[in-house]
Amino acid sequence: MAHHETVTCPRCKTAFECRVGSILQCQCQQVTLTEDERAFINETYRECLCANCLTIMQKIYNSHGIRKTD
Repeated sequence: MAHHETVTCPRCKTAFECRVGSILQCQCQQVTLTEDERAFINETYRECLCANCLTIMQKIYNSHGIRKTD
């Protein structure tokens, strides 16, 4: 049985359904992040963020030119 739970986004405090047991059906899958964007978000938040906050954090990362150089 798939594991779903209602969690609170640590950034905006909105409740959402986390579908860690069916990750391809989880709301976070609507936001495509690069590895660098994921690392940036993970530096601040260890828990799952809602899709809206993932999008906002992605925009913050890209608008501030926080890109890592090779």
